[in-house]
Amino acid sequence: MTCARCRGLSIKEPLDQRGHWWWRCLNCGDRVDRGILLNRAEQEAAEADRRRALDRDLKEWSRWFSIPAL
Repeated sequence: MTCARCRGLSIKEPLDQRGHWWWRCLNCGDRVDRGILLNRAEQEAAEADRRRALDRDLKEWSRWFSIPAL
């Protein structure tokens, strides 16, 4: 896996005896577990939704302004 912070190599590292693990970057030491990855994915999806809504609103406004006046 590639580190999101520094683009370095991340390795899978055991966290405890119950089988939990996390990714640890060999360059910067950043640690990422399942919960962090899920939160980041949710934030990226929400940001993509906001961008799509903004694009849709801008397109509607541009159509409204392009209508010729009678």
